[in-house]
Amino acid sequence: MFIILVEANQGMKIDSVDERILEALKADSRASNVSIAKSLGITEGAVRWRIKRMVESGIIRRFTAEISGGAATFAILMIKAKGETKKMMSEIIALKAHRDAYEISGEYDACVILEGSSVEDIDRKIDVIRKVKEVAETRTFISFGKW
Repeated sequence: MFIILVEANQGMKIDSVDERILEALKADSRASNVSIAKSLGITEGAVRWRIKRMVESGIIRRFTAEISGGAATFAILMIKAKGETKKMMSEIIALKAHRDAYEISGEYDACVILEGSSVEDIDRKIDVIRKVKEVAETRTFISFGKW
């Protein structure tokens, strides 16, 4: 199955046509621009331009494949910041060790989703994140299976 990762609006205004394109891509990220255009009653060029604009603005973060068969190991890394959470998150994001990353409220300041080929791969990514100066504390949860 192919999936599309969509980020909350990054300041770019999206309209109902953009929202319908996103819904079509979420339902089937392999859908062609032509098929989306036909279903929405607009041109293929309009769909292509709108998708490009949403990718460039960061609303669509990436298109990726989700592989079945347990090939990947997942972990949730909860993080407390020493100081400024946004600064810490910027440094973590720059490492490109994460699948997803969220600033959150509560006991922890951030939640980072990690994906790797093994527990050892996840452990290496955690070690890299822990070296970020702004990271005060981490707590790790390893996934044993997907339901």
